[in-house]
Amino acid sequence: MIQAASHCEPDRPAAGPGGLARWRRAIVQGNDSFEAGDAPAALAAYRQALDLARGLPPGTEDAVAALVVSHHNLARLHEAAGRADEAAGHVCEAHETLCARAADAAAGHGAREAAWRHSRVTHAELLRFLQRHPGHDRASRAARLWPGDGPAQTLPH
Repeated sequence: MIQAASHCEPDRPAAGPGGLARWRRAIVQGNDSFEAGDAPAALAAYRQALDLARGLPPGTEDAVAALVVSHHNLARLHEAAGRADEAAGHVCEAHETLCARAADAAAGHGAREAAWRHSRVTHAELLRFLQRHPGHDRASRAARLWPGDGPAQTLPH
């Protein structure tokens, strides 16, 4: 099963005008479609979920989790269809985005902390992707990123 944001409590109010609730519905619809073998419907629902996640107030715990889950679900869907480069794009974008947010001095402390916490998840997902697709260039570069005190730091080889 493709992941849903288990750490986002379902009884919490939606961010914005129902944004988080709409995101959850899109994720559930995508998961149901994926499990039913309807890849085109799953793709449409996951893309909608990603668009909704991008529209949530940046830096909140729920928004960061929604962004990560949306990218990872799209990555798994693409990978299941044999589209490793498209899958890598989503896994990498999730991690790159969070590393940049965590290192953004203009962001509030809470936003930076949320990005840093979730970047551990995105980094682990990148490493799992690289186990299945060793040597993928973009994924290898993204896996060396780690949020630091300044701009996103690149880990040594």
